[in-house]
Amino acid sequence: MVFLMDLERSIYSGMVTYWKANQNGYTTNLQRAGLYSPEVAKEIAEKDLDKRTVVIDEEVVKRLRGDLRSSLTTKSIQNNYEALNKMEDE
Repeated sequence: MVFLMDLERSIYSGMVTYWKANQNGYTTNLQRAGLYSPEVAKEIAEKDLDKRTVVIDEEVVKRLRGDLRSSLTTKSIQNNYEALNKMEDE
């Protein structure tokens, strides 16, 4: 299964914007994003005259989300550690 990302809305808003299920609007919430079969998604993307619809594999999105969460957690821990060390030095 794949997601459809709308490039125009994503760039404009600064947030990844996905198509909802059944081509029923757009969302920045991944839980509300529609999953499409690769065949249907390819057909939708090809019909987009402006070529601003991108097909993204579901597994790629899940992996990126996991990497991002891990990175944010690591960064948060590092920031807390540095803040505690700074407090000890004062």
